[in-house]
Amino acid sequence: MITFPVSVAANWQLGTSINSLSGIEQDWLLEPNSLTAKLKQHCTEFTVQVLNEQTFSLTHKQQQLLACSQSLAINREVLLLCDAKPMVYAQSWLPVSDAMQRQQLLALGDRPLGDVIFQHPDLKRTEIEVAQFDCLHPVQQLVSQYSEVTKPLWGRRSVFSLAQSRFLVAEIFLPEAYLYL
Repeated sequence: MITFPVSVAANWQLGTSINSLSGIEQDWLLEPNSLTAKLKQHCTEFTVQVLNEQTFSLTHKQQQLLACSQSLAINREVLLLCDAKPMVYAQSWLPVSDAMQRQQLLALGDRPLGDVIFQHPDLKRTEIEVAQFDCLHPVQQLVSQYSEVTKPLWGRRSVFSLAQSRFLVAEIFLPEAYLYL
């Protein structure tokens, strides 16, 4: 049984500082624009499967990343699927004090967050951090429900700012993701 929120604690590093990334890994992990849009270019049918939407306490590290003293946040966890294949596990955190954005996040349903936030010209993003998740990492328990766990997985995260709100987004590329082809 999966416990939410799924831990994505890892040795996160600035993506530009990792010299061992292949060209295709760089293309996917360091993509500055919408990952949703990039995935849609590679498949016929794109869907979102919502796994969890709840309020949880932020960890100290998450509070630091979000530069907030707020201890509670809305957590949304989804799978991004291309042609019914799970490609990405995505997790977003929005402090509950951001009431307007909270309502928009909760109203997303099965729409991808990327379709909403990348429509705003004033959207800002911190530099992308990258981490690798070995076969024993807790995120692999989730992965094992959808595919065989055979190798470490890559993930990325960054903090977005829109108006007065900041939110943290982490994306883990699942075994069938185009990143590994």
